[in-house]
Amino acid sequence: MRATLGIVLGCFVLALPARAADAPGEAACFERATRSSAIAGYSLSKVQRWLREVALKQIDRETGLYVARGQWNYHNTAADCYPFLCWAAYATDQEALRGPLRDVLHAETRLCNHLDRIPAPYDFEKKRKVDEYPMDRLVFGASEYVKDGLIAIVEVTGKDEWFERMKGIEEDLWKHAQIETPYGKIPSSSQPVRDVEIDGEQLQALVRLHAMTGDARFLRWAQRLGDYYLKRDGFVPPHLRDHGCEIVGGLGLLVAIESEIDPRKAQEHLPPLRKMLDAILARGCNPDGFMYNAIGGQQTSGFKQGTLSDGWGYNYVAYLCCDMAVRKPHYRARIERTLRNLAKPVYRETGVGGKGGDSSADSAEGAMYLLNRCPVPEGFAWVDREVDTYLVRRAVPLEKARLWGVNKWECNCVRTVIMHALMHTRGLRAVPWRSDLKLGAAERGGGLAVVVRADRPWKGRLVFDVPRHRLFLGFRRDWPRMNTLPEWFTVEPDRSYEIRDVRAGRSDTRTGRQLHEGLQVELEAKTPLRLVVESKGQPETDAVGAGSPRSGS
Repeated sequence: MRATLGIVLGCFVLALPARAADAPGEAACFERATRSSAIAGYSLSKVQRWLREVALKQIDRETGLYVARGQWNYHNTAADCYPFLCWAAYATDQEALRGPLRDVLHAETRLCNHLDRIPAPYDFEKKRKVDEYPMDRLVFGASEYVKDGLIAIVEVTGKDEWFERMKGIEEDLWKHAQIETPYGKIPSSSQPVRDVEIDGEQLQALVRLHAMTGDARFLRWAQRLGDYYLKRDGFVPPHLRDHGCEIVGGLGLLVAIESEIDPRKAQEHLPPLRKMLDAILARGCNPDGFMYNAIGGQQTSGFKQGTLSDGWGYNYVAYLCCDMAVRKPHYRARIERTLRNLAKPVYRETGVGGKGGDSSADSAEGAMYLLNRCPVPEGFAWVDREVDTYLVRRAVPLEKARLWGVNKWECNCVRTVIMHALMHTRGLRAVPWRSDLKLGAAERGGGLAVVVRADRPWKGRLVFDVPRHRLFLGFRRDWPRMNTLPEWFTVEPDRSYEIRDVRAGRSDTRTGRQLHEGLQVELEAKTPLRLVVESKGQPETDAVGAGSPRSGS
């Protein structure tokens, strides 16, 4: 039995003359897809090992909570560890996502709600949540959980229980808001460093919640924060790493959404946003376009003067939002030039913002957000090298590979590895995943060339991504944003697609809905299946700044 699509498409298979599989364009695409299959196959298999052999074992049997370094708290464990267990399951183990990882959500909701639905950490020694917890820390932990934790999960699960948890926490954070401003109360911290971070997180959460629910409260609260920052005289965040990049991305996303649903307010907010973005470029970047940890390159806590921010890509997301909002590529050329500069030896040797571990993970993640919109070959090459050298190390046999730990920094590495792997599959997933699988894809015009291979016979589904920005989040356009798995190749549920098995010379038609539910395939051992997937309708295009062809890897 050959590896072929025809085995499972039954009587609907059409015997068509085989097209020239070695046509130059198609052959090159399959070569890229084959290279990508080796990268994604190793990475996803290592992620699955980590999930099953390390991470899931940290779920406490008595409480059902996930325990990272002996703790369940909301500013680290819930925000930076738990979501990427969920991403790992989304990519490699759907049963874990439906079962034990969903149970963690149920457990923390049951055990840890402290002020209405605002949670507090769990004390494992006393076997109950912490009774006395300062309001500042309560707000910070909840905001971190929503933005870094729940948003990331909701981006791939949509309106599921994680969405309800996010919505509930946000409603109560604003119900109990205590910080007075000229525009109304906001729930941010009274601590100078944290307030900017929390407010940026809130902007990113509220904009999504408004799009998902249509509830005007969420937009009103987001615009209150927008006024608080953009009506200040010349506001520029002093920090461009970690804490500061949240407000940059949050304000960019707010103005982007306003350009669609409240143009009057967008016109009010856009000039000060542009002024802030231009000030960062003028005072916060080195000559190659990479951002310092702080405006002017001054020394910040723990970082020497002039050192670069690993959050540079996060900040540039706001610039892409601005371009999309005004429908002109004002900043795009600057971003593309910065991505090309990654080819310089200094950035190959030292990274951007640090070398190895969490710094490499954050820097590569931000670069992929940009490459999804600005497909610069030098950027893809740098990300591939950075991820392999510092996060994956494919030269080590999989069975001997060191697996990541369970602290927030190691989980951030897992996050970036998953994002990088799905970049190489163009969002395509094989279900169930198995460690001998290799899966890769490459765009070919408006379609996709897919290569999948297994060392042993395999039967399963190839699950195609959909426009999650619209179907899950309610956005009309795929706005650049943090804490998401970027969309690469997506199928429209009601559109028809031709699926061609190159080796067998057969093709069939499926709807996007059927492809998202999963295309059934069977593989013979060591026999690659090569498919071409092409839309039978006209592909949709987005406006300037949204990303043109998302190819180049």
